[in-house]
Amino acid sequence: MEEKLLRELAEQYLVPFISGSELLPDTIESTKHDKLVGSFDPCTIHFKAEKADHYRLALRRSQHFDKVGSGRVIEKHVVDAFVEAVNDIKGGLNSPYKSDLLSSLQRRIVSKAICGTSIQPTLITAIDNLNSWSTRLYEGKPISISLGLIPESIGEGPLLSEAYKHDFGSVLTNGYDTLLTFDINGYIHSHESLLSHTPTPSYAPYRQAQIAAWSENGKIGITLNRLGEILIFKDQKLLFARRSGIWHFLIHEPTLAQIKKPNNIEVRKAIYESCLDASFARTGACIGVVTSKNTNKWKEIVPSEADHLQEQTSAKSKTISKIIGNKKFQDLDRRLRQELLAIDGATILSYEGTVLAVGAILRIPGGSTGGGRLAAAKALSNLGLGIKISQDGGIQGFYGDSPAPQFSIM
Repeated sequence: MEEKLLRELAEQYLVPFISGSELLPDTIESTKHDKLVGSFDPCTIHFKAEKADHYRLALRRSQHFDKVGSGRVIEKHVVDAFVEAVNDIKGGLNSPYKSDLLSSLQRRIVSKAICGTSIQPTLITAIDNLNSWSTRLYEGKPISISLGLIPESIGEGPLLSEAYKHDFGSVLTNGYDTLLTFDINGYIHSHESLLSHTPTPSYAPYRQAQIAAWSENGKIGITLNRLGEILIFKDQKLLFARRSGIWHFLIHEPTLAQIKKPNNIEVRKAIYESCLDASFARTGACIGVVTSKNTNKWKEIVPSEADHLQEQTSAKSKTISKIIGNKKFQDLDRRLRQELLAIDGATILSYEGTVLAVGAILRIPGGSTGGGRLAAAKALSNLGLGIKISQDGGIQGFYGDSPAPQFSIM
């Protein structure tokens, strides 16, 4: 395949999947003996479309890619799926049907990455069904739907695709704790009302925790929420999310490992969970973690005593101190953590998880650019860790005085 064409396809259909990644401008020489996709170093993946291609492109980001052999769906699988999907349609890329073929390319990548080397047409059909409802209303309200694909054949029955041609299909499930299951051939299997799962899966938004918990042993959960976003779960994790028309791939364990401070894994996990919750609740948030050596410095960036929970000089600090009690951030209910983060301003935590301030107005250095939350996250990073959750859902984490994010999600 011509380098120019593969580069154009990768820029448009592969790079958006993997947060923080970019295609390097230079190509790498390749022979027919090289693999189509291979890891060059922990931060770089080389790929080409065909064995005979004399070049490979380089996909790189500052954050390490997940390791092959981890047993998880990882970034390399997404690149593998991209290459396979491009090869599936390469014969038609010079035909009048090029636009139609490319319109399904990202859905093919999602399906191949989740289902392995063989494409699963039923999964694509389910995604298409939800996509058709994402811009529609039922009785004047946005639609929320949840589906479950079971990895086996149950025999014939009514087809999922037929049911979702009709309005009644939009209210059979609620997108949170009920779902309509179907088999690998697209036949409807059953309706399930899901029980609360304790503990809730860490690598999924709280609002879809039951769907995530259901998606184990090869089962795949798919939801459409009222914001028109499509979320896909497997192995009790959110793997793919389509937001504002763009598909994103989420790899959780390496991202959690990038949250190097604080040292307490339970605090880090609670922060990560809450980042996902705030992101998909679309509230936006700003989180700062103060390391032990900066214990006495955080008040310099949070100058108002009204924001200090221990001082209890304002109605806000008194109320929130009463609600939290003696609990640390990691011991609070996820729903309460999300609601605290939704308060306008920054949430400041100690390295042990003590909540120091909520809704804090920060003293930001002059000349800061990029918006209030970004400036706040960068200022907080000087105390240890600063995280920005945008109202559109993107998540970035900063350490020290480095201007580049140490991790990016969506």
